[in-house]
Amino acid sequence: MRLNTQIKRLIASRPWAGLPIHVPHNGRALFKVAVESVVGNGRNTMFWTDRWLGGKNIEELDPNLLKTVTKRAIKQHMVADANAGRRWVSDIKGALSVPVLHEYLLIWDLVDDFPLQPKVTD
Repeated sequence: MRLNTQIKRLIASRPWAGLPIHVPHNGRALFKVAVESVVGNGRNTMFWTDRWLGGKNIEELDPNLLKTVTKRAIKQHMVADANAGRRWVSDIKGALSVPVLHEYLLIWDLVDDFPLQPKVTD
């Protein structure tokens, strides 16, 4: 998301950038619902949490699957990294129930061969 990068630069240049700012849960929820990522090179879009799959994120599409993913992976993996060599599959941990396996197959169909555009930023 080019706008996201511009906002980060603008905020970083402000004197208050280092201050701890509390964002209410409702504010975060509103932001998450209002923003959709358009994937270009996949380097600025979070694989597990951003809304990049037809305007939805994985939690909205497959909540049971997301429960099996480590918090570290949820916070760190971008689309480009996760899709490279299907690394997102190794983020899934623990026993897989039938609903989780079903959701896994749904996500596989959505993200397998997802076209990235190396020269276009998200």
